[in-house]
Amino acid sequence: MSEAGILASVVVAVHADGRAQRLLESLVRQTIAGDRYEVIVVENGSHDLSDVNGLHGIVRYLHSPRANSAVARNIGLNVARGRCLLLTDADCVVAPDWVETMCAALQDGQLAAVGGRIRPYEPRTWTQRHAITIVDGQDRLNYLPAMPLPYVAGANAGFDVVKLRAVGGFDENLRSGNDVDACYKLGLAGHAIGLVPAAIVWHEDRATVSAHFRRFRFYAIYQVLLFAKYRHASGLRFVVDRYPLRRAGAAMKSAPRAVLAFLRGDGGPASKALLQLIEAAGVFIGEIEGAVRFRQLYL
Repeated sequence: MSEAGILASVVVAVHADGRAQRLLESLVRQTIAGDRYEVIVVENGSHDLSDVNGLHGIVRYLHSPRANSAVARNIGLNVARGRCLLLTDADCVVAPDWVETMCAALQDGQLAAVGGRIRPYEPRTWTQRHAITIVDGQDRLNYLPAMPLPYVAGANAGFDVVKLRAVGGFDENLRSGNDVDACYKLGLAGHAIGLVPAAIVWHEDRATVSAHFRRFRFYAIYQVLLFAKYRHASGLRFVVDRYPLRRAGAAMKSAPRAVLAFLRGDGGPASKALLQLIEAAGVFIGEIEGAVRFRQLYL
C-alpha cells in the first residue's frame, strides 16, 4: 500500500469486545478502493485481536497495555498515514460507503471535523428498542453546557489529520469525552465542525437498564472534568445543566398519553418515558459525582 495514495486512516480503539470482528467485516467491504484507506485496530488492555493484522491487506494491529480509549486513539493518530482520521467503535457497524462519504466532507479543507448519523443496530432487548442511541442519533451538532462549541461523537467522527495533530490529539486524562475535547481544541483554534448526514453508522446500544443508566452516569462524570479544563475559555464559574430536567420533564409530560396507550395494549410510549427518567437520573447522579470528584460547581 503506497503511503502517498492513502486517503483515510480508520482508528478503532478496542477493549475486550468481540464485536470488533463484526465491525471489521463492514470496514473491509467499503466502496472506496482498498489501496486508498487503512484500518488501524488499537487493542488496549486486552489481547484478543492480534490475528486481524494484515486482514485483506487493509488492517493494521497495534497494542497498548492501558485500557484507555484516548491513549489508543493517540497511538492510531501517531501512525496514521491517511489525510483523514476516522473514528468508530467496536460496538458499531458502518455503511458500505462510510469511509468514502466521510472523507469527501473533509477533503476541501473547510471542516476540521465531521460527524455522521448514528442509528440503532438490530435492537433486541426492551432497553435497546426504547432508549435513545448515542447523542440521540447525531442528527444535529451537539453541545454541552461546559462550552458553547459543537462536538461530534467518536462512534462516527472524522478529523483532518494535520489539524488534529496540531492541537495535540486526544486528552489521555479523559476516559470519556476525549472526542469532545478534540473538537473543543479545534474550535478554539478557529476551525469549523460539521455534519455528514449520509455517512451512517449503526450502533449496538446498551442491552440492559442498568447498563443504560451506567452509560449516562459515566458520560456525566467526565462532562464535569471537561468543564474544569475549559473554565478559562468559557468564562463560566459554575454550570446548571438543564438536560436531565428536560428529559425528566418530557417523560412526565408524556405520562398521561403513555398510560392511555398502555391501557390500549401499546407499551412503547411508557417504556420510552421510563427510560428517559433513567437516563436523566444517570446524568444527574454522574454530575453530582463528578462535581465532588473534580471539585467543581456543576449540577
